[in-house]
Amino acid sequence: MPEEKPERLPWWLLIPAACYAYLYLMNAMAPEISPDGAGYHLGLVSRYLREHGFGRITTSMYAMLSQGTEMLFLFAYAFGRHSAAKMIHFAFLLATAAAMVWFGRRFRLREAAAVAAAFFAFSPVAGVDGTSSYNDCALALFTFLTFYLLLVWEENPGPALVPAIGVAAGFCFSIKYTGFLALPFALWFLGRRGALRASVFAACFIAPWMIKNAILIGNPVAPFFNSVFPNPYIHVSLERSYTFLMRHYAGLAEQNWRDYLQYPFELAIRGGKLQGLLGPLFLLAPLGLWSLRLKMGRRLWAAAALFALPWLSNNGTRFLIPSLVFLSLAMAVALWQAPRRFAVVCSAVLVVAHAVASWPPVVGWWDREMMWRLEDIPWRAALRRESEGQYLSRVAPDYNVARMIEQAVPKGARVHASVGVFDSYTTREIIGNYQSALGEVLTDLLLTPVVEPWAPVWNIRMQWEPRALAGLRLIQTGWAKEDQWSIHELLLFSGTTYLVPNPSWLLRASPNPWDAALAVDGNPATRWRSWWPLYPGMRFQVEFPEPLRLSAVELHCSADQYPLELQAEGKDLAGRWFRLKTDLRRSQREPSREEMKRYATREIQRRGVDYLLTDVGGGGTNLMAPSMEKDPSAWGVTKVGEYGPIKLYRIE
Repeated sequence: MPEEKPERLPWWLLIPAACYAYLYLMNAMAPEISPDGAGYHLGLVSRYLREHGFGRITTSMYAMLSQGTEMLFLFAYAFGRHSAAKMIHFAFLLATAAAMVWFGRRFRLREAAAVAAAFFAFSPVAGVDGTSSYNDCALALFTFLTFYLLLVWEENPGPALVPAIGVAAGFCFSIKYTGFLALPFALWFLGRRGALRASVFAACFIAPWMIKNAILIGNPVAPFFNSVFPNPYIHVSLERSYTFLMRHYAGLAEQNWRDYLQYPFELAIRGGKLQGLLGPLFLLAPLGLWSLRLKMGRRLWAAAALFALPWLSNNGTRFLIPSLVFLSLAMAVALWQAPRRFAVVCSAVLVVAHAVASWPPVVGWWDREMMWRLEDIPWRAALRRESEGQYLSRVAPDYNVARMIEQAVPKGARVHASVGVFDSYTTREIIGNYQSALGEVLTDLLLTPVVEPWAPVWNIRMQWEPRALAGLRLIQTGWAKEDQWSIHELLLFSGTTYLVPNPSWLLRASPNPWDAALAVDGNPATRWRSWWPLYPGMRFQVEFPEPLRLSAVELHCSADQYPLELQAEGKDLAGRWFRLKTDLRRSQREPSREEMKRYATREIQRRGVDYLLTDVGGGGTNLMAPSMEKDPSAWGVTKVGEYGPIKLYRIE
């Protein structure tokens, strides 16, 4: 039987495809300006290249994620820097569309699959993501390849395809944690006939990232599940607040479930709150349910639903890109169940309308919300008719901030940033305000002198009959959803005599034992924090090498822990803990905020950070910025650079 020749794609599909190929190619070749791409995706890649390997990075939660795509970026970045890495991801976008077409050829869905590829590729969120150094289009390709290979294996079950299925499913996890669903999906489909063998090949791409995290962080799935794998690098509160914010972009559905009704319109035609746009075409997605009449349609919808599940944990539109492949196919399959002439006309109308509506200038006409999308065709920058530096300085203010850091900060110095920075355009180490435990502690130090409830304004004194103790334990018994237990200073008394802390004292705390020493360091700006909402059983204890005669403990605390309830226990000379009958009194105190400012920057410097980057108009974690700009000497800093409201200070 002669080999069947592939059918040519219709002209009405080729013309918009050519237009979008030009649009995407020019944007992919232009310098990187996407937030995460120029930030941590290529920031980590550039660091690995400088250090010639994986250094121990504990100050960025993003360094703890799986980075299979970034490893591919690394090779390209070594030769062509940012644009080369972007071209790698652009290749994944093209490969996904091509795979959809070949899928259609294999399963007798030629026309439908070609139309579906256009639906997917012309979507604004796929275009901007696929031409940036992100990883969502890479994940879309490999989830689709897993699905594709499973269907091929079903037609011809045999051992030959099982390794490829395992590799594709395992690489999904390697690209992104949210790709983990590909492996259980593949194992369920394979059943007993190949699940074990596929798991072995998948493990080759999954295990390295988990082993790296287990060794460096103490948590194989960092930066998540820190309550199961406690470590000093990621606070449980950071994980919880981060995952909460990712589920409620721009506050959507945070308090009102009716906000969920906005999601279809936010995803399809607004995009500002969810940072991406699918395009108006996808408001017609329910029509794709007509494909459920077919076995293939049911499988496409099942895959679309499965790979959309991670979107529930992160509501950004781009997290739907892997699911968008299957949704596009389901919609096109439903369309091509109609009579051929009708299907051709409708397909042409929908593809052309989708292409026109998603064209960057046109999107600006019908939707003026601020969103992440392509805005023009930067052909001059792509062809380097305009230099990289000129282009970036003109369109990306964060690039200018990165260059300011590069010029003002010496090699080897570290910068604590309360604003986002394009890490990949500077060789200096940037410690973000929320990306690690250290970043949170540094931010806490800077805000304590200026945020009223965070200063040590409470004095809690617990007094009892003097007695010799080998240890003292404070137990917290209150409940709170958000408040955390913290201690700025813990002072022990024998009668009226204050006992100076001794390095031989053994300090323990649960949770967060790593920062216990901050409660006895004599620095009013520092504090031990639980970094976990209040729950009964939290404890802070001090044990002594030799018994001490104690009569009272005094705590200098912040006022952001109103449900706090404390009990005291002592350790007798036989090593037994017992309840102390205490007289607990609370009073107000007035700490010197000016003194605390200098104490804060000294502690930051002691932790190996000599530079601070702030935003005068930023608010939030930048609340100290106006005070620092007004009186830098009070903080012990000198301004060494500025770009608009962004100020760079050196700690003296």
